[in-house]
Amino acid sequence: MARAILYVVLVLSAVACRGSHQADGQPVADPGDAVAQGHQAAWNVAHTDHADTIALQRAILDARATHDQYVLTGEDEAAQQFEQAFADSLRHCDPSLAQQIFGHSPEM
Repeated sequence: MARAILYVVLVLSAVACRGSHQADGQPVADPGDAVAQGHQAAWNVAHTDHADTIALQRAILDARATHDQYVLTGEDEAAQQFEQAFADSLRHCDPSLAQQIFGHSPEM
């Protein structure tokens, strides 16, 4: 089951990711926005009804897609800040779910 979810996450995150650059090619991400988005994504995951597995998967996929968008657009600092904020916030809001998602590693 966990492998199936991981596979779905990887496939959908690749499909869902789009570039976030202005017309002149400059990235539009602000690292402060990445932190705020990480906190919001963790809150969304933590406050999703865990019995509704489709909604929970959607919330996790949304978080992954946001992270991957930063990566695919070359905004590595923003991706790291999003990832750290997401992991820290989820560990604070829902430690048991964070343990299931991350295990002992803070990586997404």
